[in-house]
Amino acid sequence: MGRYLTEALRDRSDVRFFVRSEAGAKALGKVRGEIFRGDITDAADIRGAVAGVDRLYLAHPFVEDQVAAETNLGLAAIEAGARRIVKLGARAFTGNGIVPDAVTGAHDTITERLRRVGVPELTILQPDRFLQNFLPAAASIAKGTLADPAGPGARGYVDVRDIAAVAVAELLAARPIGGEIEISGPEALTLPMLCNRFGAVLGRPVRYVDVPLDGAWRAALADRGITPQVIDGLHGLYSNYRHEGVAGLGDGVQRVLGRPPRSVEDFAADPLMTAVSGA
Repeated sequence: MGRYLTEALRDRSDVRFFVRSEAGAKALGKVRGEIFRGDITDAADIRGAVAGVDRLYLAHPFVEDQVAAETNLGLAAIEAGARRIVKLGARAFTGNGIVPDAVTGAHDTITERLRRVGVPELTILQPDRFLQNFLPAAASIAKGTLADPAGPGARGYVDVRDIAAVAVAELLAARPIGGEIEISGPEALTLPMLCNRFGAVLGRPVRYVDVPLDGAWRAALADRGITPQVIDGLHGLYSNYRHEGVAGLGDGVQRVLGRPPRSVEDFAADPLMTAVSGA
């Protein structure tokens, strides 16, 4: 999602981009604002990154140090005088069979710590599953197969561009909506239904293949260098996807932006998706 936020803020001179490395700065490209290089685990770098900052967008991948990284950055920003934080969180699961999972739990822990210190203006974005998570499988989808472990339930798959647009709107608004903002696509779709939508855009059938959450699934993630702790967290997350059934839809895009959320067809026709799939 960072690339879409960057595009929206690239031409503003009052934005500071916090990056970890020279490679990250190069990937960011040309911006009018300031690029601050530092380590999010280093206290001095964090203080430098947030000095003079009035508003902070807070997001971090699910890794072992996510809670510490986001919490320390958020608290440092508040201590430095920031009054507004927009945090990327996660939609809460509901229904029978749902158990606490580390991915959602990390967001909840960070949010609770921010609330405890009393952020003057706090927005928590709670999106459903990202459509852009299917980009690594775009080539396989183009060949007619989508293999995924999320199971039979129906979700409001959301285009990350909509999440980024809501985040930017909350960051820049004179009066943000604030609070918890649930964000989803326009309708709840099962994975076979999602495949049908992809197939309609690509002009070829796409079939869904269920991936069991078993040892082979774990081994495939481990082969990609994913740590056991993160694999355990993803197992809990996908188990909840499988148990939830039909997920409720969020009205965040309409409420904040005044328009409906993008459809699966919008996502599938995006140049990035078609370029990755070779369509």
